[in-house]
Amino acid sequence: MVKARLLYQKAISQWGYQAQLGMAVEECLELVHAIMKFMRNDGWDAENIEEEVADVEIMMAQLRLIFNTNRITKVKRKKLRRLQRRLGI
Repeated sequence: MVKARLLYQKAISQWGYQAQLGMAVEECLELVHAIMKFMRNDGWDAENIEEEVADVEIMMAQLRLIFNTNRITKVKRKKLRRLQRRLGI
């Protein structure tokens, strides 16, 4: 199988970053919808959420290529440290 990063780069180059931004929004909305349905216990199960999480992770990896991955990593570390402090660990 082709490396994931190569696939992400190919998708961005083939469809353009604007289309991939739109796809990221769509996938995030689908995840939100799946979570809301799950919380209402409206017939959807955890498998749907798991599938949508995978889709969102794929799109997030593409966003890291479109935007500054180093900055994202730095901000993520900062937010994780803040969470750690809030949890007292």
